[in-house]
Amino acid sequence: MSISSTLGETRPEWARRQERERRHRRAKSRLRLPFAVAAACWAVLLLWWAAVYPAFTGDAPEPGAPLYAAAVRAVHTGPAVLAQTAAAAFALGYLAAALARFGVRGRHSGPVAVALAALPPTAALVVSATPAAVTTLAALLLTGAGLRLLARRAEGALERGGPAQRLDLAVLFTAVCAFALTGTRGAGTALAAAAVLLLCLPRARARIALLTAAALAVPVALALLGHPASPGGDLHPLRAADLALAQHRAAAPLGPVLTAVAPPADWDAAGADCSATAALTDRWNTATARRAEDELASTWRQLLRDHPDRVLDARLCRARIAWAVRAGDGGPHAATGVPGPAAGSRGLWHPLHAAATWGRTLLRAPQLDWLLWRGALWAYLGLAAAALHAWRHRIRALVPVAGAAVLGTQLALTAAAADQDYRTMGAALFLGPLLLTLATVRTRRTD
Repeated sequence: MSISSTLGETRPEWARRQERERRHRRAKSRLRLPFAVAAACWAVLLLWWAAVYPAFTGDAPEPGAPLYAAAVRAVHTGPAVLAQTAAAAFALGYLAAALARFGVRGRHSGPVAVALAALPPTAALVVSATPAAVTTLAALLLTGAGLRLLARRAEGALERGGPAQRLDLAVLFTAVCAFALTGTRGAGTALAAAAVLLLCLPRARARIALLTAAALAVPVALALLGHPASPGGDLHPLRAADLALAQHRAAAPLGPVLTAVAPPADWDAAGADCSATAALTDRWNTATARRAEDELASTWRQLLRDHPDRVLDARLCRARIAWAVRAGDGGPHAATGVPGPAAGSRGLWHPLHAAATWGRTLLRAPQLDWLLWRGALWAYLGLAAAALHAWRHRIRALVPVAGAAVLGTQLALTAAAADQDYRTMGAALFLGPLLLTLATVRTRRTD
């Protein structure tokens, strides 16, 4: 019999009753924050949903993620976006609870979460029928689960399990599955983030690895049932854009097949405007490009073999949205991409719709672009706050766990970014301000 159990049995009944009451109050206190934050955020997001019904952008599902598009078509756009608002509210409340485990008080994280639910750059993303909304919510869930598991590791409770830990693992599985269902780039983000968690949570490696493998297998299983996880041909615009930049950097004679796809002047102009594949795909002959896929792939492989630096140059140019605080000025596609409202976005009540449109238009002032519409700045600020907290409290794994989802997003965009759409860095727009609240913690809470 352990010493602690012996002491527990010898304590008087009133002392044991007080201990049970103290634990009950502690549990109620921990539940109060996430429920309050989730309820407040959902109330705000419901106003946004009513203002832009059925969806702010994407009233017709995007073709880039067939599984997401099929899900939206199955339940219709309005209900699908409503479900996204509920998921976002849960994710924000869950992340606020995770930050509370590291001492962040609700009076700091709560208002930040509600502000994120209210501001047009983040709220408009949640109420859009776009795969970027799903990957953003998945990043919030994955970060919250990782932080909660890390807190359990710091408390020495990771091996004991329990209902709360099973919830965290279920949320982690859901997040990885959501990433995988949005296509190849989402799966790459999930793999990078899961690898970080495996390194930082050694006592939960087997469970995390098993859950990650099971979640990534879901799209494969659906593909076997006739629902491909990503459409064919996604790589060809990326590879062709790489060739365009290489042609602009060092002009070389184009073969007859590539000349038929687009004139040499168009290849050079697309290379000069390297921030988006649309700089080329808007100019080329689509039917000819489809027939020349094999020739494009062969030419790209030769470029990768002979001049890998030019391929990396092209990928980094398109990945500026992931790493650069300010937009570039290298062509018409270099500006931060902020999609406008869909034609069918009329809302359920005109005054509410007008107010949402006015607020979003107000914040599109060019001077606010770097602050409100680009996630890189918030990614760096959030990681700086996590690093400060880790240094104060000697939790070395906090920085990689807190930044796993954002880092995975940045790496995935480096590999496969197609344009400067701000929504692709939505994870940083949400996570950065919330992680910044870690800087408010000076002493670790014990309750």
